[in-house]
This record gives sequence, C-alpha cells and structure tokens, in this order.
Amino acid sequence: MMMETVLSRSIRLMFAGGIAMGLGLSGAAQAQEAAATTTQRVEVTGSSIKRIAAESSLPVTVIKREDIARTGATTAQDLVNLIPSNFGGSVAAQNVGATGVPSTANLRSLGSQYTLVLLNGRRIANYAFGDSPVDLNSIPLAAIERIEVLRDGASALYGADAVAGVINFILRKDFQGVEVSAYQTFVNHSGGGNQTSFNFTGGIGDLNVQGFNFLLSAGRENDQALKARDRSFANSAVVPALGINKASPRNGVPNFTFTDTNGVKHSGVNPLRFGGCNSDEFSLVIRDANTCGTDYVKYIDLLPKATHDNIVARAVFRVNPDNDIYVEGVKTQDDSKATYSPAPYTKQMKYPIGGRFYPTSFLLPDGTTVTPASAMTGTWRTVAGGGRTDLTTIDNERFTVGIKGTIAGFDYDTAIIHSINEGAISFGPGQFSFAKLTPLVNAGQINVFGSQDAVSQAALDSARLFGQENTAISKSTELDFHASKEIYQMPYGALGLGFGANARKESLEQISFPVLASGDQVGGAGPIPGVVGSRKVYGVFAELSIPVYNKLDVNVAARYDNYKTDFNTSFSKLSPKISVRFEPIKEMVLRASAGTGYRAPTLYQNLRPLTTGNNTASNFSDPIRCPGGVAVTGPNITNPVGDFQDECNVQLPTALSGNPDLKPEKSNQYSLGVVFQLTNNFSGSIDYFDVKVKDAIQQLSENTVFGDPAGNVQYFYRFDPTKVDAAGNPTQLFQGSTDPNLPLAYVLLPYANTAKFFAAGFDVNLKYQQKFASFGSLGANLDATIFTKHGYQYAGLDTVSDLGNYKDFGPTPRYRHALTFTYANGPWGGSLTHNLTSSYTDFTNPASVGKVNYPAERTVSKYQTIDGTIAYRGFQNTSIVFGVKNLFDQDPPLSRTEANFQTGYDSTFTNPLGRTYYVRASYKF
Repeated sequence: MMMETVLSRSIRLMFAGGIAMGLGLSGAAQAQEAAATTTQRVEVTGSSIKRIAAESSLPVTVIKREDIARTGATTAQDLVNLIPSNFGGSVAAQNVGATGVPSTANLRSLGSQYTLVLLNGRRIANYAFGDSPVDLNSIPLAAIERIEVLRDGASALYGADAVAGVINFILRKDFQGVEVSAYQTFVNHSGGGNQTSFNFTGGIGDLNVQGFNFLLSAGRENDQALKARDRSFANSAVVPALGINKASPRNGVPNFTFTDTNGVKHSGVNPLRFGGCNSDEFSLVIRDANTCGTDYVKYIDLLPKATHDNIVARAVFRVNPDNDIYVEGVKTQDDSKATYSPAPYTKQMKYPIGGRFYPTSFLLPDGTTVTPASAMTGTWRTVAGGGRTDLTTIDNERFTVGIKGTIAGFDYDTAIIHSINEGAISFGPGQFSFAKLTPLVNAGQINVFGSQDAVSQAALDSARLFGQENTAISKSTELDFHASKEIYQMPYGALGLGFGANARKESLEQISFPVLASGDQVGGAGPIPGVVGSRKVYGVFAELSIPVYNKLDVNVAARYDNYKTDFNTSFSKLSPKISVRFEPIKEMVLRASAGTGYRAPTLYQNLRPLTTGNNTASNFSDPIRCPGGVAVTGPNITNPVGDFQDECNVQLPTALSGNPDLKPEKSNQYSLGVVFQLTNNFSGSIDYFDVKVKDAIQQLSENTVFGDPAGNVQYFYRFDPTKVDAAGNPTQLFQGSTDPNLPLAYVLLPYANTAKFFAAGFDVNLKYQQKFASFGSLGANLDATIFTKHGYQYAGLDTVSDLGNYKDFGPTPRYRHALTFTYANGPWGGSLTHNLTSSYTDFTNPASVGKVNYPAERTVSKYQTIDGTIAYRGFQNTSIVFGVKNLFDQDPPLSRTEANFQTGYDSTFTNPLGRTYYVRASYKF
C-alpha cells in the first residue's frame, strides 16, 4: 500500500514526523538519504491522501529494516517492547500458568485493546483465545521492510478504535535476488533461553521493466525455555528482601486437619513442620508456626519453550502503467510449551481411616507425636506428577488480493482481506482429572503423606489428562476501498480529498472440550464454557487537506462506524478529527491534532458466560472469616475456618462474566508538537499528547474489591457448607452476606462500563549526525516518552493515579528512553543503545502491610540496559553482525508484584536472560 519515500536532504525529512529516532538510523542509511535528490508522493500512515511525506501533520515514528537488525530483535514482541511510547503489553512469559496469552502492543500504557496493529495498512484477525487484540507473534518480522508507529489516536483511515495509536508493519516489496540469514544467541548464564533463527527471502521480476514481481520469504525461530530455578532473583516464592512469602498451602504433603485418639482436634498442621519443612522432594518452606507451603517457583518456567515459523508470498502484476494487481499470503505458526507448578487439588482432600498409607503416628509442629483416629483432610498438590504443562499451537493465515493505481487522477487502493487466527491448547504432562483422581484419593490409594511407591505412582498416572483442552478460531473478512486526489488549486496550494469505505465481518468461536467445559481439570479454572458469536462492521470516512494560508495546512476528517452483532445489538457513531501543520520558518514546523475515538465491546466481552472456578492473581484473606490474616474463632463459629477450603493468605475464588448490555467506549485526544532543525547536524521534535477514555470496559479489579471489602460487599458470594450437592457444589448462594459462618463461594469480577482512563505527556525525539572526511560518521538518536498524567477512575470512586505507582493495571513509569549512538566508516559499523525505564512505587498487597519487611511503600529501581553491535560488510554480498544485549548483565529490579507466576521481579517489563551475545550473518546473491 505504501512505497518507500526518497527525500532530499533538508528539513522536509524532519517535517514528516516519521523520523527513526528511537532505534536510530544507521550512518550508512542516513548518508544514503542525504544524497538522494528525488521526491515522491506516498501515503503516510494516518492519512489516506498521498503527499510528500514531509507534509504530514501527525507524529509518526519510522523504524527501518537496518534499525530492526541493530536491536537484535527476532520477534515483533521484542522490537515493540523497545519503543519507549509502548509499555506494559502482554509477553510470552505470561503464558506460564495462564495459557493462550498473546504478545501485544500497548501504546501509552492504556491497555493493549487501544493499540491498533496493522499489516500493510490493513487489519489482522484478533487473537482467538480470551479477550485479546492482535498477537504480535502473527507478524513475520524477518519479512518486514519497516514499521510506522502513529503516535496519535482515533484514525479516520484505519478506525476510530485506534485510541492510543497505530503500529503498521509493512512487508518487503519488489525484492529481487536471494538473501539468506542466520541468527544465534549465547546467553551468558546457564539454564537455557537461547534463540536460533534461519530466514530465506527470494524475489524475481522487475515491476517497471518486466511488469511483475514475485517474492517469497520463509523463516523459523527456536526459543529454549528458561527455568526459574536458574535465576537467583526469581528462584523462590519466598523473598525476604521483599518481605513476601507466596508459598502455597496446597502441598504434596498437606497441612492436615484430624482428630487423635484422645479426641483432640488438630487443624492445619504439617508433619514436616517440626523439622523446618525441609523437603527437597516436595519443595516445602515454612509458612507459619503450624504449616508448610509449596515453593511452587521451583517448578516453573520464566520463559516457555517456543518455535515460530512463517512464510510470506507476494505477487504484483502491472496491468498498465497506472494500475497494479497484487496478491499476498502470510502464514505463521507458533508452538509453545509452558511448565508451571504441580496441580493443586483444590477440593477438600479426605484420606480415609484404613487407607494403605494411613499413618500410625503423626508428628506435631511442637515435636510431640499423636495417633490419628479420624479421616485426615486438607488440600493437596500432585507433586509426584510433576509440573503442569500446557501445549499451545497458534496458526495465523492472511490472504489479500487487491488492485491499486490511478484512475481519472485519483490514487486508489482496494482489496479483499481474509484473516484467520486459530489455536489449540492441549494437556501436557502433570495434568490430572478430578473425576479419575478423586476416587483414588478417597480410597486411600494415593500417598498424601510422602513419596509414592510403584503402585501408587501408577494409580496417580492413570488419572492423567491427554488431548486437547480447547480450541478457538477468530476470523475477519474485509472489503475496503480508499482513494485520494488533489481536486482544486487554491491560492496557497492544492486542496486534497481522500475518502473510503470498508465492510468487515468478524467471528469468534471458542470451543471447550468436555474436561474444560465441566471443570474436571485439577488445578484448573473450573467449568469454562465456550463463546460463539459474530458481528458486521461498516465504516466510511472522508478527509480534506486544506492549504488555508502560506505554509499553513489544515486536515479535517471524519469516520462513521456501524457495528451489528448476531445477538441483536448495534452501535454507531461519527468520529471527527482535525490536524494542523504550520511552518513559520523553514527550520521549524508546528503541528497539532484533536479528535474523538470510539471502541465497541468485543464479542468476548459481550458473550462470555459466567464461570465460577477462577481465582485471584494475588494472595488475599477472606475479610469476614480471616480478617487481617487471622481466622475467626469462638463458640458462635460452627463452621471453622479452613475446614472446607483455604481462606487465609491464599488465592481466593473468583467468578467472571460477560455482559451483552455493554456500551461502546468513547475517547477524546489531542496533541501539540514542534519539529525543528537547528543546524545541518541537529534536529528533533517534541510532541505533547493527551488521551481520555470514558465508559471504559473493564473487569472489576480484585485489588479494588479486597482493598475495600465493606464498600464492595455486593461482589462477595458465600455458601452454607451444610447445603451442597453430591459433588460438593453449593445449592444456594448468599450475595453480600457478612455471616462469619459462611465460607466464600467466589468474588464476582464482571465486565462493565465502569472506568475512565487518561494519559498525558511528551514524546521527545532528538537526532545528531556528524560526518568526517576520513573518520566516518557519528550519530546520536534519542527517543523518549515522559508521562505527566496517567491513571483511571472507577464509577463513583476517586481518581487513581498510577503514574510512577503500581495500581490495578500495573505501573506507568514517568520516563522511558532509548538513546542510541552509531558509527559507520566504510565496511565497519557499530552502535551502543542505552534503554532506560524509570523507577516506580511497587505493588502493595493490603493484607501484607505491617508484616516483617513489607512496608506500605517500596520503590522498584530503575531498569537500564546497554546493548551494542559491531557490523562488518567488507565481504562481497555478506553482512556479519556481532552483538550483545544487556552488556553489563543487569538483573531485573526486585518487585513484589503478584500479577504473574514469576516471583521477585516483573516479567512484563523486564528480561530475565541477563547478558546475551548474538551473531547474525546474511548473504545476498
């Protein structure tokens, strides 16, 4: 859709706003641009009107192919996470313990749902599982020519739902010859985490001479797993420096409740507690005076094992000098294997008197020995079965056929795009069936007191789950058209008109197989029904580029969107936008924009059925039955705390549900900026942005509910343990009850139009370039984002600022930058990049405040790494790059976040690999 622009060396290059500053243009690339003398009208990301790129009034960052190579990134996720204006999207590490999590972009740290990811300027099917936008793993980075990041929201061309901005990946085009490349990393520390990739690109045909061009690109990447046990900052759930003990009370040897032969009842005591819970086999640690806990981190991955395959094919045929037909096909496949903790048997385990392993004596924590005389209950974990493993395969296919060119003076482009994201999640080792395992436990055939023997191990293995858990498919079929033309010559320039329309059908089908649908998975999220639905989306837009005065241009645009679902809901809205560009002097351009955005609820948010088997991400205590982590007792407590389920300092049960009555989200945003070139060597831009989202669709936050349980009591559902069915499920629920005899059934966290989001700050881009006659050229590039406001507000509650503070949706650091220094001299080149994320106030769990080493506030230190490259291109047709990531081997800063399975650091914002060397070699012929 867009062709590479060749611009003369002048301030006009800066006025495009599309300056590759964050990752830095290579010296060779800059020299090539400086020598160019031709100009060409192109389509600029964010507008449908073709123009000289320098005329753009919107802030666009361009990351070229040579910039991508210098970062050492092999996946779109790795690259996007280096962009300072992007922060907090989901990453591969989050698949550990939460399968089907995509890698996503998150401009302005507002949420991944507000960033629109495109391929060649057109949409891609959303990720099939959960409620997720486009998976960055569906982007074949090796086949990408450049990336254009529109740091301005609510695009009239692409969609008013692009509230935070657009990331447009543009494939290579018109390639001739053959290029092969290989990439290998060498992680400095032991334990894995290395990456290997191979890529091939071939193309034939000169479009201008022969009237055709065919391109084929294919690649594969293999990623080794990295285990938590192999990194000192993340190898335990107990981190004294942070004052946290996230060890689970669900153990391979449970904390038992029973009555002894003297009629004395013992509640929640572990036979290994007297010895300090020392057990390598069961990875136990001390939780309190009576109980042990499982250090589940000993079993988990920090990074899962994965492979990424891709193939891209493109053909272009010149019909006549003004019109081309093009066909594109993209296919990617991602396979991952994520291992996490052994399955917790969350039902109340009851080991019978007379069972094969029933103990003749029991060691109490004080060292005395008693003789059990009743069934022994507690919560158990299938440690002998090993860590749970999920196997995920994601296939992404996208086929485009279109025609573009010029008719009657109009530049046009129209195409049909069919995109599919399809996935399957399967049970790996360590997964068990409640239906198969419960009879074995109840009959005493499984040893819950120690090691399994051959017979009990075989019995345990017989309860394993095999096959698929669930499948999902997300489809998008779209017909679009847009055109532009300079329609009238005005006193100060040409009046440009752009317009277009699109019609799209989206469908989602998430199918749960019987085990998942029934909740039969030990340690699973309870019954998870499927989600099936579709909708049609229609849009039209128009824009005018108006030269109102000498070097003062105004662009006005509007987009109308209409959504119609197959479950009888519909939404529509007109979203206007205006942008201004003014060049008071040739060394400076002022620019500004303002517009409104509009984002309809997703099919998943509308249709997700109520599911009651989930749990909180963090550990909490039941505020009624275990206030402050202390179990309530006394003669009025007829249902003792802990007799039915874990209730103190543990992941508590939650329920989730969709909402067919959700309203669309609306946004307002504006930006003000200046682009300047002070000297021939120094240039830059500064842009202020301000985004506000209202009626935001969010699940109610667990931190909000447990932070004020009295004010949110209506979300607590309790049950009477004497009124359950044969399977132990409650027959009646009590909403909002504060009766201390009623255990918690779940906390409801539904979707609702319940929030407002806001973000404001500055994007700063600075570039310096100096050429020397015999020494070569030196360059320095700074890309930085400074937040001045960031936060949210729930309906009826006070505004919450997460600027520099870890709140419900994580932290938003005040400052991030990538500072790159480059050098080029003949065949040699090199770079050093300093990546910095500022410090922020750490996560605080209200239930833990006041405990030893757990202050109400602590600071997560700034995270900074330095990456370097040395490149040599002196061999014919050959390029070799040696690089190092995290040159000084900086560990991620300590954090007590509880958002993910990883402990001790925040896996969303940092990289656990440490110093990593790599080599990339390519050959063209």
